[in-house]
Amino acid sequence: MTKKVRPGDASFRFYAKASFVVFSTILFCFTFCCRRGPEPLVALLETASPLRTYGSENSGHYYKAIDTYTVDQNGRVYLWDATSGDHIDVYGDDGQFLFQFGRKGQGPGEFQAVGALAVDAEGDLWISNGIAKSLKVFSDQGEFKVEVLCPKELADSYIQKMTFDAKGDLFLLCSYIGNGNSLFRFDIRKNNCQQIHSESKRIKASLANFRPDFALDAKGNIFIIDTVDYRIYKYANDGRLSSTFEDPDFRKELILEEDFNIFADSDFKIIRFPAYKEILDALRGPSRYFPAIFGINIDQGTIYIWTSKQDQIKRFVIDIYDMNFQKKVSSAYFNYVRHNMAQIMNGKLYIPGIENGNIQVTKRAGRLAMLNFSDQLNVYAISRKIREVPETSSRDESQP
Repeated sequence: MTKKVRPGDASFRFYAKASFVVFSTILFCFTFCCRRGPEPLVALLETASPLRTYGSENSGHYYKAIDTYTVDQNGRVYLWDATSGDHIDVYGDDGQFLFQFGRKGQGPGEFQAVGALAVDAEGDLWISNGIAKSLKVFSDQGEFKVEVLCPKELADSYIQKMTFDAKGDLFLLCSYIGNGNSLFRFDIRKNNCQQIHSESKRIKASLANFRPDFALDAKGNIFIIDTVDYRIYKYANDGRLSSTFEDPDFRKELILEEDFNIFADSDFKIIRFPAYKEILDALRGPSRYFPAIFGINIDQGTIYIWTSKQDQIKRFVIDIYDMNFQKKVSSAYFNYVRHNMAQIMNGKLYIPGIENGNIQVTKRAGRLAMLNFSDQLNVYAISRKIREVPETSSRDESQP
């Protein structure tokens, strides 16, 4: 026979108190979760003013559009204009102009256009004109040395980015006229080319043309991002996939009509990109979404992941990790969602000045267009609050 519990009984009082505690706990958790705002963002920069600017009156050189550039380990900056790309300006780590080399043409020491540049351990400059047919090699003083034919594996591709590791192997990120991107390791000594990573999830369509980004750490590991999901692949130097890090809870966002808002003129008049309907109609499946992440930088034991999430003034949120992918903090700054324009080297951020002081204007620009091409490259100090955040994990660095 079941015993009934009546008001006033000790058992009733016990159950009533227990129920009240449980209800209060649930109510507190619900209230806390609902009221909890977005993750606080730590300032990325030590100061809002750049340490130096390339393309200004002080630098003595001017540019129409800076889209690609290279910074080497010694702080030298190699800068060229995307509208011409037939010569390269070289600056020292103090911002002083050193020299210029290259000219328009197809002969030795000449360019049709500069696509990508990498600096090897001896300081020689390896330069692609974009199409992966050959690489032209110059000394650290800009003197032409030799032209190296690219392996057949790179044929019919366009070199988007390249960099050397400490062993002297050249890593090249290539895209294809159809769809797809591949990362290759080119052993120049053996003239051997190895495909490290490949993906072809997206349809390329004009402004909605996203490419992956990659970075190397101090141990020669290769990190390359997915163009769809919040996923980073880590490869050992021999090309073996060692691990994958991902954030399955990150919510991707659809590409909308307003993302095609562009500047029509210098007065910052906003119009809708004329062919936006055709582009949207062409996008299917994963291509309909922005990449969850579109850039990666590694510097001084810290990984910077550029996400497509934006703050209230349309800066892109940067998730910052230690080398074990333990979260340190999050920050934000302006960038192109289509490809990563930021380089972080020796505690400094190098980035074209695409931000606009008029926040209302910035808010009206679409994410696919963001702002007009920049005519200046700015250099900032990364905030000490970020650089001095201690490691959050004692695990072996080889295991993310």
